Parts: sequence; structure tokens; C-alpha cells
Amino acid sequence: MNFIESLQTCYKKFFDFSGRASKSEYWWFQLYNTILYILTFVFQNDLALLFSILIIANLIPVFAAGVRRVHDSNKSGWWILISFVPIIGLYIIVLLITDGSKGKNRFGPKPKK
Repeated sequence: MNFIESLQTCYKKFFDFSGRASKSEYWWFQLYNTILYILTFVFQNDLALLFSILIIANLIPVFAAGVRRVHDSNKSGWWILISFVPIIGLYIIVLLITDGSKGKNRFGPKPKK
């Protein structure tokens, strides 16, 4: 999955917390959000409000993609909340980085790459 496909998929699944997300879908969308954060700081006076609105609007699809990515490891989406706990939350990064379970799991079929 490329950058554009990832954005399209994550916005189509705006409120979809079910199913699975591939590593490329999740990490391309995270790159996009990181770019928005950087642009917010670069244009603090001019376009900061616009980028801030985009960041706030992206909170739900970011969490939805994270939940789907954790589902790919055959874990409950509630595990994503552990990311807010210092040090222990690093476990979630491991789940987000590692390959998902092979084939179908309890959250659905393997997502396309």
C-alpha cells in the first residue's frame, strides 16, 4: 500500500475500529500526521489554525488505524490505551512495528500490503 492508498483507506474507515490494518497503511498515515504536526510548528502564525484543525479532525482516524493495527497482532484494540502509560506503553510500539498474524485471525482476513 502506498502513501495515497493509505490516506484513502484511513479516511474511508474514519470510524471503523474493526478489522485489521497492514503496517504500510498504519505507518504511511502516521507519516502524514507527523507532517501535519511539523507544518503546524513551521507556520505558527499564518496557517497554524488550519493545520491544528486538521490534526484534531485526524484524532479519530489515527486511533481507528491504531486499533486496526493492534488487531493485526490478534490483540484487542483496547491495548492501544496502554500507549498513554509511560514506559509500559512502549509495548504498543512493538505491536505496531511487528508483523501481524499470518492468515486469518479473530479480527478478519490478513490485510493487503
